[in-house]
Amino acid sequence: MIITFGALSVFFLLIVGVLHVSKTRRSVATFSNYAVGERSFSSWFVSMAYTNSWWPGSTFTAVFGLTVASGVIGLYFLVYSVLGVLAMYFIARPVWKWGKKFDLRTQADLLDLRYDSRALKLIGSAISVVALVPWLVLGLIAMGAVIQWASLGKLSDADSILIGIAVLVVRQFWTVQMGMRGLIVTDMVQGVVAYIGSAVLCLGLLFFYFGGVSNIGQLTDSQLSLPGFGSAEGGLYYFGIVAAGIIGSLCWPMIFTRIYTAASVREVKKGSLQTMAIGFVFCVLLMLVALCAAPLSFAAANPVSSFFALSQNAGGTWLLAAALVIVFAAGMGFVDGVTQAIGTQVANDIVAVVHPLRDKQELYLAKAAMAVTAVIAAVIAYRIYDSPNLAGVTQLAYQAIIQLAVPIFGGLVWRRGNRDGAIAGLLVGAAIALALTVPYMDNGGAVPWLEGLGSGLVGLVVNLLVFVIVSLVRPSDRTELDRVDQLFRSAREQAPDPVPAVRAPSL
Repeated sequence: MIITFGALSVFFLLIVGVLHVSKTRRSVATFSNYAVGERSFSSWFVSMAYTNSWWPGSTFTAVFGLTVASGVIGLYFLVYSVLGVLAMYFIARPVWKWGKKFDLRTQADLLDLRYDSRALKLIGSAISVVALVPWLVLGLIAMGAVIQWASLGKLSDADSILIGIAVLVVRQFWTVQMGMRGLIVTDMVQGVVAYIGSAVLCLGLLFFYFGGVSNIGQLTDSQLSLPGFGSAEGGLYYFGIVAAGIIGSLCWPMIFTRIYTAASVREVKKGSLQTMAIGFVFCVLLMLVALCAAPLSFAAANPVSSFFALSQNAGGTWLLAAALVIVFAAGMGFVDGVTQAIGTQVANDIVAVVHPLRDKQELYLAKAAMAVTAVIAAVIAYRIYDSPNLAGVTQLAYQAIIQLAVPIFGGLVWRRGNRDGAIAGLLVGAAIALALTVPYMDNGGAVPWLEGLGSGLVGLVVNLLVFVIVSLVRPSDRTELDRVDQLFRSAREQAPDPVPAVRAPSL
């Protein structure tokens, strides 16, 4: 335990040291600086922040375990994660330009600007916050698994969860104090350790433990094939989970906000391409290791913990310690991102809509919301860490949040889309998605009589139809059309970067 807990402690102290140095060099003067880090970061910071927010610690447990247990179907995570980043590249210009010109801090701010609707801002943000809380709980629970493996099985599940929660709650002190700037700076360190470190570890496992990828040949036919029509999952199941992932990739608020932290449109686009490269290499190597591990009896016996078990089996306690630090880094970055997103949205998009706040009031309220949310999530995580229904709750949240894709992307590509269509489509689509998900929560929202198509996609189709129909039946007046045209013209305007980008060290 000295080796495993020692490695985790050294890494935690490193992060605290980085935060302390960053805090002493910069102060948070305004809520905008708190929420978007002064819009000053280079592409490497943007890409690492995106990566650390998209691939949480559960990638090494739930996703790795799914691939070990079910085979190539687990590759859906690689497909939609890499393709989903493309959306950030193509929407970079209008989103960043509007963010800079109109001081946007969240994706709900973008909805308010595009549709001139405070109601839509409130609805969109409320959906986001509710959908994020279960993921925060999952992040805390996943950290408990790291602590239990670090104890070499000597701590109980409950004690491990409690210690993991305590560590992350302590970490949230700096997230609450520093906001987005502290988050982005530590994401760089955590991202290097979690994703570049795991790529090195996976290469070592493939070459020195497995001796290549020959183990994949031992997989069963079902592990080497995707569900077809007539199967238990349904012929549209795989399409559904990939499509929902791609569409919803920028609907999570902590992902979308990364665009605003960049120093320019160019940095956002470069960051998108860099994220695709990092994510592709990382995911391919991780999934190859998972496929190679699938025939191993100890991995098949407990797929969710197989990444840790494989590392320990291959290199003893030292390699296990390396694997624990990797998952710890990924999990900590994810929890930080979720906490910051919730706090910012509560202050900026919910309370400030109902009752306007001064800048300092928003700053204090965001910090308070982050602290309260972390405590509430910690209590929930401790009470339900062994609940069999938690996965269904998170799927329920995911099916709802992808409904935001219609007003976000519809508003960016179709100028005639208006507030009436956006609100009506969002409410109807979310209601249908939730109604279809509840009976099939154990299936992750996959509807059996639709060949496994996700309930969220059904709601999304209806959402889009309502958005288009209502926007055409109740068109915007000339004043609103002119306002939207001016918005899009402003996105095409060329302007010099406002501040020099904060550069990352060479990688």
